[in-house]
Amino acid sequence: MSKIVIASDSTCDLSPEILSQYGIETLPLYVIHDGVEHKDGVDLTPDQLYEKVRQGGKLGSTAAINVDDYLAFFSRLREGCETVIHFTISSEMSSCWQNANIAAQEVGGVYVIDSRNLSTGISLTVIAAAEMAAARELHRADVERLNGEIGTL
Repeated sequence: MSKIVIASDSTCDLSPEILSQYGIETLPLYVIHDGVEHKDGVDLTPDQLYEKVRQGGKLGSTAAINVDDYLAFFSRLREGCETVIHFTISSEMSSCWQNANIAAQEVGGVYVIDSRNLSTGISLTVIAAAEMAAARELHRADVERLNGEIGTL
């Protein structure tokens, strides 16, 4: 088993078609709207949120993915691969990176990358990593160096 799985939190904002095309796995952040917690893109899509705001609702807020969610996600992914490379929203904007690292240490074989970005900034990096993994141009040594270099990409 030598497959590398590329994953990201939902802030990469990639369409289901692109996620499928590149085999990218995602884990949703939480969106709190009108006191109700939703999974980003699962229970509440961006279009649904925009419509609620257009109708006079508040914009809402987000909450980071918790350690238990990361543990379940990484464990599921690791059942079918040797390595998971997971990109998070910037650690300066959320505790996702911290929570993902706690879970990654427990699961093993998971490398958490602080994208230092959100949305398009993450998506371009995630797609590039997926292309490298598919072409078998991404190796364990690359992954171990990647987190230190991501801010310069």
